[in-house]
Amino acid sequence: MSNNSAQSPLPSQTVINAVWILLCAAVCLQILVQLVHVSMFFDGGIYATVARNLAEGRGTMWAPHFSETLFPTFAEHPPLMFWLQAIGFSIFGDTIAVEKGFSLLTFIVSATLLFKLWMRLNKDDVVVQKAFPLALVMALIAGRVNWGFANGLLDNLLAVFSLTAVLLVVIAYDRPAPALSAKRLALVATAGLAICFSLMTKGPVGLFPLAAPAIYWLVFRRPAFLVMVLDSLIILAVIVLFVATLYAFEASHEALDRYVTAQLASSLSGARGQYGGGLYVFRKILGVNGYSLAILALTALVSWRFGLGRSISLYRDPRFKRAAFLILIGMSASLPIALSPRVANFYFNTSLFFYSAGFAILVSPTIMEALSRLRDERAKIFSMAALAVLVASVVIVIANIGRSGTDTRTIEQATAIERTVCAGQSNCKPSISACENAWQDWALHTYMQRFYKISIAKQAEVVADFIIADASCADLPGYRPLKTDITPYVLLKRQV
Repeated sequence: MSNNSAQSPLPSQTVINAVWILLCAAVCLQILVQLVHVSMFFDGGIYATVARNLAEGRGTMWAPHFSETLFPTFAEHPPLMFWLQAIGFSIFGDTIAVEKGFSLLTFIVSATLLFKLWMRLNKDDVVVQKAFPLALVMALIAGRVNWGFANGLLDNLLAVFSLTAVLLVVIAYDRPAPALSAKRLALVATAGLAICFSLMTKGPVGLFPLAAPAIYWLVFRRPAFLVMVLDSLIILAVIVLFVATLYAFEASHEALDRYVTAQLASSLSGARGQYGGGLYVFRKILGVNGYSLAILALTALVSWRFGLGRSISLYRDPRFKRAAFLILIGMSASLPIALSPRVANFYFNTSLFFYSAGFAILVSPTIMEALSRLRDERAKIFSMAALAVLVASVVIVIANIGRSGTDTRTIEQATAIERTVCAGQSNCKPSISACENAWQDWALHTYMQRFYKISIAKQAEVVADFIIADASCADLPGYRPLKTDITPYVLLKRQV
């Protein structure tokens, strides 16, 4: 990669510092404002509950437990994230600070890994190196990345291991080395181990870094083709050996079989719902990258109109190859999702780190040259404005600490139910069921179990002392309605 930085002016250090300050403000507004709320999307709440239960001895490493009535053996995902969160609960006790802190930690580690990858790929290009905040901001506004880190999704930890694997491959290929170089072989083998951890976080979607050596060779034409093949086989061998080891032990073998049956097979067959797979995924990919593509188009227009960042033709510039490498890695992470008919926007979160970094390389020369024109007084004004935005962002975060957030009503319902059915009893384990519509309120299940360790059964399957009723079953014989306000539901109590 040739050094092109001398042909593009750099912003002053004052301006660069201001850009980093704006990045911090973006983190506050995009992640921390939601993260400090009590609310958490029920997926993240379920994962935290499973981890808390594991830390307290309910469930085992290979048979995690959510509640007595819903996921008594949690087989929806591999267990690595629950193990790691359980360590936090073992140390700090049962507090929501654990799942919130864990989610924040995964963001910090992911951002650090992206920074390392960015600096390594652009090591001979100071202009692009200095533009790293742009890459992370573009990732934060892409798809549902910010929402994912605010809500404790598995994709957060998947991003950590995936970025690690790709970074290790880039480091391995950073300098020419003999085919049997011990350092390179160790790096690619460790990349294989990182992919194994991805598998243990969210299953086969974590396999995509296996394509990194081939993509690197395709874009940069190095290392030698046979070296790339050898490295790919080493990574594959590490993965196969890891999976074989898991299948060699009964507990892990049974856990993997449950996962394949409960989650993988049913999702691929469409039994868990048709959220739009196949060709629809291409539209999804364009949608989640919408802001980045808009920034790319606007930057191209500015470059054409004002001649910014055009010191070197894009298609002859090594910057294009670096961008292509990252975008192709993003494609390798997102295109296989088309195999499943069940697709949600946050499934693309991990791939968006790579897409966004690739697009950021393309737009950074223009933006950095524009920023380089801020000198002296204008640079100071820009810096002061950035600092003001950061201060305001921190104030907003502080003002939101402890607020209920988006699930305020559900949290109120859970609290009202617990106060009624337990009435101050310690270690209360009441008999509660719910009618069909209320039973499918996954957020209510989550908060009842996460905060109060109360399980909710299906009304048709048990005779419970209390029933969370909806419009379809409000008049059940032998039960009377209570005045507890859990609108739109009604809490019924069995008459003695």
